[in-house]
Amino acid sequence: MERVEGMAGGSREDRMNRECGKCRGEKVLITASSAGSEAKVCECARQCAVCRGSRYLLEKDELGREMARMCECEKRRVRARLYTDAGVPGKYAQARLSDRFRDRHNQDAFNSFRLLARDYHKGQKGIVLMGPPGVGKTWLVAGFIYELIFLHGVPVMFRDFFHLLNDLKSGYSQGTPESELIDPLVGVEVLVVDELGKGRNTTWEQNILDVIISQRYNSHKTTIFTTNYTDSPKTTLAERVRPRDGASDGDITIRDTLAERIGPRIHSRLKEMCDLVKIFGPDRRESESTEGYQ
Repeated sequence: MERVEGMAGGSREDRMNRECGKCRGEKVLITASSAGSEAKVCECARQCAVCRGSRYLLEKDELGREMARMCECEKRRVRARLYTDAGVPGKYAQARLSDRFRDRHNQDAFNSFRLLARDYHKGQKGIVLMGPPGVGKTWLVAGFIYELIFLHGVPVMFRDFFHLLNDLKSGYSQGTPESELIDPLVGVEVLVVDELGKGRNTTWEQNILDVIISQRYNSHKTTIFTTNYTDSPKTTLAERVRPRDGASDGDITIRDTLAERIGPRIHSRLKEMCDLVKIFGPDRRESESTEGYQ
């Protein structure tokens, strides 16, 4: 497949695609909508000179038998649908692992995701990206999803942890079988869970998380997490809460570590199935020089 960025090739068609002012050579357009990020093949790549619209190419194997192979143009259509179905929020429609978004604050995390996307294979260890709000964790994850899908055609599901819990609660309350609620989360090849630990941290929430993580671990599935909680009280998220026992007149500050937030059993499993990567830096949401990178 052609590279997502800086595609190689010297034909007239390749040159025209690289010069396209709409897709900038990516051959797909990603747009934001209320439903999320949507992908479609760019007009510059809709007329394929290779298969001439048949979408498949006939080739002979070593025994001389004719075999149908999917043309690159059809792969592009399939991957555009995979990206739309992944559920990337519209806010991150333009997220890419492009060098212009790499800096001294995010370079370790940036390089980890780019390497994982480039060398991805089934069962590969995932990543837990830890850091404070606003440093660009979700942007990097969204850029990783884009690259993984358009380089390898890998099915990915993006879910915000808090919304995931709410959807599961709603499903259970409506009598939806647990298999219909959990199986898609367990079965997808790559699952991305944003804002791990966000919520009330109840026993039910921890049990649900345990089920999803344990089943994906046993199935050798790659899972990616972002979280505002770290392994150190000094760098983890500081939250102002009101004591439930009413012993204090005002709010107090708590600094749960990731292990405290999700429980030692789940934390131990995460360390087996993922590399722990930290990212620190300025709040990009307050910066005017990040060109939409938040």
